[in-house]
Amino acid sequence: MKRIFGENGLLGDVLGSCEYRDEQLAMSEYISERLSEREHAFIEAGTGTGKTLAYLVPAVLYAIENEKKITLTTETRALQKQLFQKDLPAVQKLVREHFNADFSYSLCLGGSNYPCRKRFELALRRGRFSPEEIRVSGDIGRMFSAGIIFTRLDVTAPQRLWNEICRDGETCSSYRCAFASMCPYQMARKEWTRSTLLVMNHYLFFTNIAMERTYLPETEIVIFDEAHSLEEIASAQLGTTAGYDQLMEIMGLFYRPRKKNVLLSSIEKKKNRELAAEQAKEIISEASAFYEGLRPMIGKKTTLRVREPLGSGADLVNAIKNFMLLMRENEDDFSGEESLRMEFDIARGKLFLYLEALSAAVHHSRENHVYWLESDRAGLAGDITARSQPIDVAKIMGREVIDCHESCIFVSATLSVNGDFSYMAGRLGASGRFGSLSLGSSFDYRSQMLVYIGADMPAPESPEFPARAARAAAEIIGGLGGNCLLLFTSYKMLGEVKELLRRMVSIPIYSQDEMPPSQAVELYVKDGNSILMGTHSFWQGIDLPGDILRGVIMMRLPFAAPDSPPVEARMEKVEQSGKNSFGALQVPEAVIRFRQGVGRLIRSKKDRGVVAILDPRIVSKGYGRIFMRSLPPGCRVIHEMGELKKMIGEVAPGQCDPAE
Repeated sequence: MKRIFGENGLLGDVLGSCEYRDEQLAMSEYISERLSEREHAFIEAGTGTGKTLAYLVPAVLYAIENEKKITLTTETRALQKQLFQKDLPAVQKLVREHFNADFSYSLCLGGSNYPCRKRFELALRRGRFSPEEIRVSGDIGRMFSAGIIFTRLDVTAPQRLWNEICRDGETCSSYRCAFASMCPYQMARKEWTRSTLLVMNHYLFFTNIAMERTYLPETEIVIFDEAHSLEEIASAQLGTTAGYDQLMEIMGLFYRPRKKNVLLSSIEKKKNRELAAEQAKEIISEASAFYEGLRPMIGKKTTLRVREPLGSGADLVNAIKNFMLLMRENEDDFSGEESLRMEFDIARGKLFLYLEALSAAVHHSRENHVYWLESDRAGLAGDITARSQPIDVAKIMGREVIDCHESCIFVSATLSVNGDFSYMAGRLGASGRFGSLSLGSSFDYRSQMLVYIGADMPAPESPEFPARAARAAAEIIGGLGGNCLLLFTSYKMLGEVKELLRRMVSIPIYSQDEMPPSQAVELYVKDGNSILMGTHSFWQGIDLPGDILRGVIMMRLPFAAPDSPPVEARMEKVEQSGKNSFGALQVPEAVIRFRQGVGRLIRSKKDRGVVAILDPRIVSKGYGRIFMRSLPPGCRVIHEMGELKKMIGEVAPGQCDPAE
């Protein structure tokens, strides 16, 4: 590792120019040791450390020498793009030129991201493409003819068109298909088995676990980059969702009143066709009664934890089971062409998955799960959804991840609390079985970041808080000249502060409550001088380097809502173990999210700006000391707005006069 990452090392020769970093060398050596010892590790390394190459190089060299296979899983598409466009080609060049070796790597995506040649040809024959889609279909046809692996990421196609031609697991006949030898999905699967390194996202990694590890090849080593988000994603992917609208969409494939171009209308025998239609109508009727019956339970709330089985749904479950049995009995009684049979299999597969999720909600059939209802909007029954997820994933992670790999390497800028990794290791099933390394940052936070603490602000629960917070935010935004990210923990406060702030500033505001997060970020970046406002997803994963972001303003410390069913269930489980759930669960989670929020600001050595924390609890409460100790080392902390205005020019040169 010293030969590669040391001063005047091989890495500079490969990259053309390379700044030596102590942290990068230390991380690469540590990972090399852990892999050699077949141990697990948690590594905290901030932006600017060069952590991607620091884990790629030792892992790839170890895998080549020992004939091992690596899984690399990330949260964001941005990091995957960086890996394939920059980092992996550089590592491959290093290995080829200086170690006389080679390795291959592949991007792994879920099955629906690959096109199905059979479905494509059938759609062409049936004339399923609109005039606007014909040009796109021509491009897709040429890719099929070229015999290359291509995915949804390589095609600019409307979602409707892609839904017509994408692979579906229920209808895929795998190697028995006439197009198997040139199938992008089958070729990708073969490539995965040959590749040394597989790159995927966390969602696919845990979907593979939910599928009993049948989708992806087995590997000996797994590296989790952006590992701070693993528990949340694992819980969601291993959970269930059964909503009214979801069921109506599926049943619409089988049956619609007075519509002939649906699946049931193609059953040849009239008696069977009429029976199937009656059973479909029964499902629709039972679904309406079931979900409307849940409405009084949830009332005006958006979520409601359900502690007892929903026995009222048994009739709906049985109706769907009877319909599924009838479909099985009539699967050979469908008239028409092959494409119709494929659509039938797809619809039946979707209904089966829905039935499993509904059964879990109705009977509480999954152990260690929390169950709840969600209501997205008032009105019709379509807003009610029954959900479940594991209360914690530690046992699942221990059994399906830690025990199944020689080495698991967890990497993120935020994995420790107060310098201790035991909280995150415990949540991810690695208690007592891991080493850890915390690396300092290469950034000069004293010159790059000012931290303002709103010590004189009212409590966040106070009716005065939104107005005071909006006024403080306006002063900071004015001093910095715009380009600020405002972070919230609830849509309610976001809406209140936004309306007040619009009267105080003249620059545009792009808010997550008015548009999808990706659109808000895109408009903010394009504008060049504006304000971005968001909740939970904006605390992490957003990369706004340079002058695009001059300030991060946090309204509250990011504690999870204690009345959220998953949070409440986790708190109860901690309390049952004899621990205090606030100190053992809520504070550590909030600290990690807080550190992620602070980390939005400084992304390179050229970045400058202000982090403002408007929640006075960071100085008034005992636990606030843990948050204060989590601030970047060396940053200057200011408690007076007047002092901030005087100093703001140091981190925002060329912006507005601070006195304005």
